Amino acid sequence: MKSRLKSLLIGGCVGGGVYAAIMAAFDYYDEQEFSLWKFVINFLIFGGFMTLTTWYSLKRANKKGE
Repeated sequence: MKSRLKSLLIGGCVGGGVYAAIMAAFDYYDEQEFSLWKFVINFLIFGGFMTLTTWYSLKRANKKGE
């Protein structure tokens, strides 16, 4: 796997994991039960969005640099 793709995927997983954990903490604070589905959805959607955003930003930066 190319290092750039690997970096994007790791960044997306870290970003999605942190976001999902914070959302789960807010639910715990509001005395709601932990929902695995909600955690997974938050992880995938936010992580995927962060991966695509970072990829697009790097793509634009490379075009301007050339």
